[in-house]
Amino acid sequence: MKRITCALLMTILVALSACSSNLRLIHSNDSHAAYEPSRDNVGGYLALEYHLEQARAEKSPNLYLDAGDMQTGSIFSSLEYEGLQGGAVLEVFGRLGLEAATLGNHEFDISYNHAKALVERAPFPYYSANLLDADSSSFADDYYGIFEKDGLKIGVIGLTVESLPERVKPENVADINILPYKSAIDRVIAEVDQATDLIVLLTHNGWEADSLLATQLDDRVDIIVGGHSHLALPEAAQVNGIYILSAGSHLQYLGIADLKVRADRITEFENHLVKLEQAPEDYKSSLKPFLEDTIGELERSLNQVVGSLPYPFEVDKFRVTKGSAWVANALLAEYPQADLAMINNGGLRKHLDAGAVTLRDLHEYIPFGNTVVFFSCYGRDILKAQEKNLQITQDKPYDIMSVSSPSWLSDMSSDFMVASEMLQADKLYRVVTHDYIISQWDKYLDFRPLDIDETGDLFLDAIIHQVQLQFGESH
Repeated sequence: MKRITCALLMTILVALSACSSNLRLIHSNDSHAAYEPSRDNVGGYLALEYHLEQARAEKSPNLYLDAGDMQTGSIFSSLEYEGLQGGAVLEVFGRLGLEAATLGNHEFDISYNHAKALVERAPFPYYSANLLDADSSSFADDYYGIFEKDGLKIGVIGLTVESLPERVKPENVADINILPYKSAIDRVIAEVDQATDLIVLLTHNGWEADSLLATQLDDRVDIIVGGHSHLALPEAAQVNGIYILSAGSHLQYLGIADLKVRADRITEFENHLVKLEQAPEDYKSSLKPFLEDTIGELERSLNQVVGSLPYPFEVDKFRVTKGSAWVANALLAEYPQADLAMINNGGLRKHLDAGAVTLRDLHEYIPFGNTVVFFSCYGRDILKAQEKNLQITQDKPYDIMSVSSPSWLSDMSSDFMVASEMLQADKLYRVVTHDYIISQWDKYLDFRPLDIDETGDLFLDAIIHQVQLQFGESH
């Protein structure tokens, strides 16, 4: 009788095992066109290619997903490839076998039409359930996609950060209806659940938003692969029974989760991050010739040294640094017809060391293509903006401004200096800034700017010129 019981038990175990499905989920996010290794020799597209190949060879079936913000951050995303700026980034991820992505906010940095072109030209599908065009269809390729891997059906639903109009120029997304995350999921979850064994939310919402969303969902959702917060989670967080994954940013890591699914449930789960160290010297890269052909000539021209910085230009969203203060003052020096200059710290993206600085460094320091704009305001408005920005330094909802005045964020009294004179509350001042601050005036200024004049001049060009004048060889 004992032998029969053991045999029966083995039969049951074998049967249950046969009903289980394995999957390796591979994920990245917030790569920001980081095509080359960082200063510590980690990351870059070639390292990503090598580690992707290793991860796929180790276990199959596998599915590779990306949680947005492939664009903006290096000259590689500024390249025109087959007539599309950022097209080379799409080509790279297509060659790397990316199977699906969601849209990050930086995919919308240029315009609505450019973001639409990125979706249409990508050699992989973009999914978004909460970004809808006027006809209620997804701005992306679809709300979701379904992938079959050795009989396992995986539903992938895309989501993009709700505060998109605050993170890009509002006109870039004015024609998009942005649904709350939960509402967007509720519209599609039943049909996705009916057709799949596993549901993954592929999101560019940020860690806090993903964690909160998980508390509002039921057990039909299994995993959230997230981006936007640049958070590297070596071990998945689990909220309300839902695994949340994130692989940092700038291709420092590749995320891997190995799981077993049975009867619509994850029965085994293990995840880790792979540090994207460089491939061995004998590794034969199929991507390398494309990168060399695409970036080679541009890199040679952009490696031109334009000056020598006397101190590091640190990047800090919530503190006026020597670098951000210099940029504000340099903008005023370039446009001396203004009384004051204002910039946003979040527009400065790459730490620059003291010493030689190249055109490429400056392109990556100021990557957004903003244009110079003038506006007018009263002295009392400037003090109001200062009060707003001091509050931002405490609450940190987004970045602060740096302003071409030594009084900025240091003196809340009326003793505020503008052009070496005491600020007058009822005097009208002319301010030079760029179009992003104008488009987000309610965030940064807390007053509506007057008499706006858009020059069309590139903000970056002004800063390059001032670096050459102030720190160049002839200086």
